[in-house]
Amino acid sequence: MFTMPEKIIYALPEQIGNIELFVGRKKEFDYYLGDWYRYLVKNMAQSQAIVARRKKGKTAFLQRLFNILWSCSESKVIPFYYVIQDKPVTLSGFAEDFFTQFMWQFLSFRDRKEEYLSYPIGFEKLAPLVKGDKYLTDAYETMAIKKKEDDWDGMWNTASRLPAALATVKKIKIVQIIDEFQNINTYIVDERRNTIDSLSGTYRDLAEKKEAPLIISGSEVHGLMKIIQNLTARFKKRTLGNLPEEEAKEAIRRYAYVSQTKINEQAEEKIWNLTQGDPLYIRALMQSEHNDTKDYTNEDNIIATYTQEITQGEIYGTWMEYIAKIFLEVNKRNAKRLLLYLFQAGEERTRAQMIKDLKLDMTDSELETKLLQLIKADLISQGQTNFDYKIAKDKTYELVFRRLYQKEIDYFVPDIKKELRQEMGRTSYEKGKFREYLVRERIKKPFNLKDLAENGIDLTIKPKTILERETVKIGLLDREIDLIVKGNVEMWIDVKDTKGKYGKREADRWIEIKNIINDKSPKTLFATYSQNGYTASAKNILVSNGVYVLKGEEG
Repeated sequence: MFTMPEKIIYALPEQIGNIELFVGRKKEFDYYLGDWYRYLVKNMAQSQAIVARRKKGKTAFLQRLFNILWSCSESKVIPFYYVIQDKPVTLSGFAEDFFTQFMWQFLSFRDRKEEYLSYPIGFEKLAPLVKGDKYLTDAYETMAIKKKEDDWDGMWNTASRLPAALATVKKIKIVQIIDEFQNINTYIVDERRNTIDSLSGTYRDLAEKKEAPLIISGSEVHGLMKIIQNLTARFKKRTLGNLPEEEAKEAIRRYAYVSQTKINEQAEEKIWNLTQGDPLYIRALMQSEHNDTKDYTNEDNIIATYTQEITQGEIYGTWMEYIAKIFLEVNKRNAKRLLLYLFQAGEERTRAQMIKDLKLDMTDSELETKLLQLIKADLISQGQTNFDYKIAKDKTYELVFRRLYQKEIDYFVPDIKKELRQEMGRTSYEKGKFREYLVRERIKKPFNLKDLAENGIDLTIKPKTILERETVKIGLLDREIDLIVKGNVEMWIDVKDTKGKYGKREADRWIEIKNIINDKSPKTLFATYSQNGYTASAKNILVSNGVYVLKGEEG
């Protein structure tokens, strides 16, 4: 069993900076310092792969895990932490750096020298430190010979096999923590400067070495998953998700303290609703340069700051790294439409549903290819089957995307501040949203009312703007109108997306609104759409009062 050290020594400088800002991950620590550690000492541990997109807290977790293990000086479990950089490097340079980093970290644990981690020096400086240890000396001399011979493959073979070999002969355990592992097939080049896209194959057998199992991670989820799949069951995949509610709120409190931002329980709840425990979103909001007021007890201040972060700040920049890349590789407009469609659906959709709902002029095979490109970019994910697709529920990601592209797709400009306020309050905003989206798809281009409505007249409507969930003062009350089409004429649409039919009560309400508006603007048209049809009396009332009843979707 693992026993936590009385004091954690932060020998490896942590990227998070202020160590007090690290919060939670109890579930992950319970596993890696519990069952997995027990399997490790019993020579049974399976190598692990931690997947999550950028800035989810992978590096913070892995570095803290390293420091906890390093702090246990009496144990025979030595941690090794290495990051594969996202820049081109020769195989010889990579092998030498990997070897040197490993040796310095091994010596740091052996000699309890923190400075070996915070201020590592080059390969040559290792020579005097390995004297007196046969195995370290042999390894160093072998590497020096391979380096002198310019034997790149030999250098990498020596470096990559050293952790497991050393653990075996010394009868210890070495935990290899390799961050951004997907870069191994992308940035390491051979003598001709060609990428060695099969270098991850090195670990086909090394990942099975129980003396030195690996914990790998990567922020390009699809790239890492492709490697894992090629290594056929060598790694057990684990997803690093958002912080659970209590851990997230503790993080909010700590960041508020450090950033000297005033909060209370209500603010914590609203920020939790808004960020859903995403470490990036919490940090960006709490440490934002736009947090001028330093007072989040006022909801307007949260909204103002968060709006800045998702339109030009760190959150925006992080998501654009994913979004911009894929739009250079695939048909931009269709890719954007597919993303918006999945956001609005809020659940899995099949390719057949996409082709039908979006009236896509492409084959199933062509659509599958495009969707696979979006999966590769980590913008969407596979559903329960290879026929289903989805986007994770993430209001922040959705708003970053919709602010940039929704106007060009369906002429609708999202009211970001309004939607953020609704998200913080967990209103019923999501109810009916997808059906409204599909109605908008049908009316965003010029259409003839006789084609769209059961009782339509020969009138062509040319939309310029479509407003969604617009709050309008009608008489003495504020009413929320589902869709308002503004163009050569104005048309208001009431959308019902519940299990029941559109009934007399809904019809009376809509006609009351119509009469009040038509007293001032008699040319404004009114229409309804009901996913599950109408009661006979409701339809008669609507038609007799000049409300256009939109047809159901074509099967």
